[in-house]
Amino acid sequence: MRALLPTPEDDVDVHAFYAADWLDVGGLRVNFVASVDGAATEDGASRGLQTAGDNRIFAALRDLADVVVAGAGTVRTEGYKPITVSDRRRAIRAKYGLPATLPTAVVSRSLRLNPADDLFAAAPDDARTIVLTCAAGDPRVRAELEQVADVIVCGDRSVDLAAARATLADRGLTRILCEGGPLLFADLARAGVVDELCLSISPLLTGPGARRIVAGELWPDDPHRLTLAGLLEEDDALFCRYRFSPQPDPGH
Repeated sequence: MRALLPTPEDDVDVHAFYAADWLDVGGLRVNFVASVDGAATEDGASRGLQTAGDNRIFAALRDLADVVVAGAGTVRTEGYKPITVSDRRRAIRAKYGLPATLPTAVVSRSLRLNPADDLFAAAPDDARTIVLTCAAGDPRVRAELEQVADVIVCGDRSVDLAAARATLADRGLTRILCEGGPLLFADLARAGVVDELCLSISPLLTGPGARRIVAGELWPDDPHRLTLAGLLEEDDALFCRYRFSPQPDPGH
């Protein structure tokens, strides 16, 4: 047990911190903000928990990604639109060898999506929104979405998340940033396809009743083991970088 953290550093380069052991190998990283008592939302949205430091990290993680993934519920709640990459951010991405555009991928089993929403209809041709769905999704909506987005069927009754990750990688989108929500994160972790969790801990107590960063059905297996790979602090908020440890083979 340590009484002190490693020697602190001032003026940390946030991009360099999150680029280390990421750009070369890629993977799937998940970004969340939570209160000290574990709430993932305040008044129904994550923005009530955000700090200035969390917003900086949110932007940096996008700067270091090939694609941003979110569940359909998060897309609706947070009002997602096509990601606009400013000239400044294009320069940052170029520095790290990433393309100028940043597409969004939406995971949806039922396809309760509106093809007329800006996220689909207003996305640029070189960064069309990707929809990851399954064969059980509404065929009428799927046909409409195919006019304005790249629709990929992964699985029959539910979205096969391992196949979805592989599909993105086949498109050259190997640095995958998932921004939630809790149901999708839980499913990704259960499927064993998460490599890293970037968790901002806001210095707030929100009280009972709020959702956590994972939701849905109970996991049948053991808890997932995480390794702390880095820690930042600003204005009493903590910014943790956790790596997922390989899950043990249930056959051994």
